[in-house]
Amino acid sequence: MRGLEESNEDVIFLLLETIRASTSEELFLKDLRSLSLTSRYLRGVCLPIIFRVFRRTWDMTVRKRQEILPSTLCQYVTVFELDVSATGDILADEPTDLSEQLATVFSNMQRLHTFRLMNSAECGPWPALLKAIFITPTLTTCEIWDSPWRRPEEKFSRMILDLPREYSRLQKFVYRVPFTDCFHRKSESYGRRDRVQGSVELSNLMVLTSLVCDSVEALDIPAELAFPLAEFRYPKLRELTVRGHEPRQVFDWSVIFRNAPQLRDVHLQTVATERSMLQPTPAYSIGSDDPVMRGMSNLESLTISNPFGKGLFLSALPYANLGTLSLKPFPPSDITGARWSNIHARVPTSSEILSILNTVQIASLSTFELSYRVDPADLSLLARIHSSFPRLAKLEIHRFRPLAKSNSEDDPLGSMPNILAKVANIQHLRLNLDFPERPRHADWRRQDDSGRHREFHSFLENEIASTFALAIPSLRTLGILSHDAFSSYWDTWEVTKTRGLRVIPQPLEACIY
Repeated sequence: MRGLEESNEDVIFLLLETIRASTSEELFLKDLRSLSLTSRYLRGVCLPIIFRVFRRTWDMTVRKRQEILPSTLCQYVTVFELDVSATGDILADEPTDLSEQLATVFSNMQRLHTFRLMNSAECGPWPALLKAIFITPTLTTCEIWDSPWRRPEEKFSRMILDLPREYSRLQKFVYRVPFTDCFHRKSESYGRRDRVQGSVELSNLMVLTSLVCDSVEALDIPAELAFPLAEFRYPKLRELTVRGHEPRQVFDWSVIFRNAPQLRDVHLQTVATERSMLQPTPAYSIGSDDPVMRGMSNLESLTISNPFGKGLFLSALPYANLGTLSLKPFPPSDITGARWSNIHARVPTSSEILSILNTVQIASLSTFELSYRVDPADLSLLARIHSSFPRLAKLEIHRFRPLAKSNSEDDPLGSMPNILAKVANIQHLRLNLDFPERPRHADWRRQDDSGRHREFHSFLENEIASTFALAIPSLRTLGILSHDAFSSYWDTWEVTKTRGLRVIPQPLEACIY
């Protein structure tokens, strides 16, 4: 048998990735560290995987060290994450020593392409840190997650950044702060920005956007601040994502195509509020040769979480290339944790979704995702899907039964499988059927809870999944959303040629809806 040193390195990597898919990330990295100590050869194989994504939590113990990461290991880092959630009052003022250390360590990371700042409760990214990021020659992605600027003294200008030259290499820029804690939970403005924070954030984002607008290909920004930022020219922008509350002023989102002619993926993940639902839809008088119409006809993926005020997007347009359309509300249930518990997505009714589909026919669409609350138009909506999207291959439905107390109320099995069978090319189906009688809050240490869950999962496979597999001849895979006490995940089956079901194991990290 050949020794490990004589084996193809790609084979070793494939074996490691197979192990990664079947275990948790923490346990996988722990096993890799142990494996790297067994031989020099395996150390050389494991280190690039261990340090490929490197996260440093910044606290007092790190401040006392000479270096953030030994220079011999810097060569393996491609993604650097700085988590400052446990700093206490360390970041009350600009931490100059941290900026200097980061600039030094970045200069040794010859493969670094992504920097991510996370969970800063004290302040947003400060000028010295941004300068260290922007002058890193290999960096193509800068992401800022839940680290907002809050105070007027945090404002900076292009001159304060003191960059040695114009920066034009950044391909992806993310400022992901969809909700804030400026207002009390009981306030109608809860989750929104107040005037001070909004002014600081917008001022700094205008500076950064002016630096990257010529090169950026993917942009992710808060919806509340998107209106002024849309005024920049984005000649290379292909993917735009906005998240959070709708802007207070009436905003026609379709104008983004005037300044971004290369847009292919647009994700408008905004919260539907009573105010946004009452906003009048702007009047449109756009010719077919207008840049907006030409841009929309080139779209490949479109997400609209709040359909109100998006009339032009949802009218009958020549979507020649659109492959994916999502009408799932924002925020999804898995991210509305304790901090954002008062921010809930408004799920549209069957009638509201049907009114959208009645104006749309997209022959190129292959993937469609929707969420709706059952009302008398339920069956009409399902029947409309195959005529609106004749080539649909992937379908994801989240169907909610308001006030249902038992699985028999508005039972989907009566007609749903046969109606979806009319979608001639459907191969992959995912269903969230909102079972009121599913077991809740299981304690796996209690035998009765464990037994109830096994019984319910058997019901999902033998009564629900089998019904759809038998009714839809073209189906290849089927997923049904299941819920435990603290997570949601997909039970997924492969449909065999005999219309039987074979369980498809899911990675632990791929369990969230």
